[in-house]
Amino acid sequence: MTNLGFGGATLTNLKSLKEILQLLDLAFEYGIRHYDTAPLYGQGYSEVIYGKFLKNKRDKVSLSTKFGLGENNETDKLPVNIILPLNYLVKSLKKTFLKGNENSSTPEGFPYRKIDKHLIQKSFEKSLKRLKTDYVDYYLLHEGSPSYLTEDGLSFLMNLKKEGSVRQIGIGSNISDIKKLSKTDVLLWDILQYESDFPAKTNEILVKFPEKIHFHHSRLRNIKNEITNNVAPDDKGGFLLAEAAKSNPNGKIIFSTRSQNTLKKNIEGFLKYNSLQVQ
Repeated sequence: MTNLGFGGATLTNLKSLKEILQLLDLAFEYGIRHYDTAPLYGQGYSEVIYGKFLKNKRDKVSLSTKFGLGENNETDKLPVNIILPLNYLVKSLKKTFLKGNENSSTPEGFPYRKIDKHLIQKSFEKSLKRLKTDYVDYYLLHEGSPSYLTEDGLSFLMNLKKEGSVRQIGIGSNISDIKKLSKTDVLLWDILQYESDFPAKTNEILVKFPEKIHFHHSRLRNIKNEITNNVAPDDKGGFLLAEAAKSNPNGKIIFSTRSQNTLKKNIEGFLKYNSLQVQ
């Protein structure tokens, strides 16, 4: 399925690496071929996990990671098979150990921060090391505006694309901030990634930037409040994903779950209701 993707924001909330890899392997077996992560997610450990998962699969999938947010919070010093049960234990005590691993609503208007060549280069090199790859299909500015990049930062980013270390570049932010951008702001960028739990707003962005590739996420965030008449309860998630894909046939629809059973239901429902090409 070229248009359905899996998000890695909450992977480090699971209690073991084995459990996570089983979930990701199941997603792969069901045909998901796009995977999304960021240095912010699990303070670098989401990328570490994907690096292990993608062994012998890298040429079969597309991968996106990000820069510009969370680099200063990375703590991936301990082995992932040690940190995960520790994090699970701490979370069971109603505390947070690994920051940035909650799939919550994104606040509007992230404050200005200078993103220069040094920051991007350092972040990119660390991401490649954790992901155990020598290229990234999609490299996204995380919760920020293109205006945050210095001239040398933008030049470095464009050079990564030119040399093939990055296939396409994009902006991954909340929909309100994406909406504020002009066509000039996004002229050099290929991808726009934002939440799609409000379809009317999502369609507005699709219309405003028809020439860009759109990646949508969080369609299932408010699933309990969604009205889906004549849809079986087990098919609800898949139906909503299929509807999102139909409105964005040239982009990607990214969802996440920590449950193998929910993963199965969502993908099976998606296949049932989706009339797009499935590979």
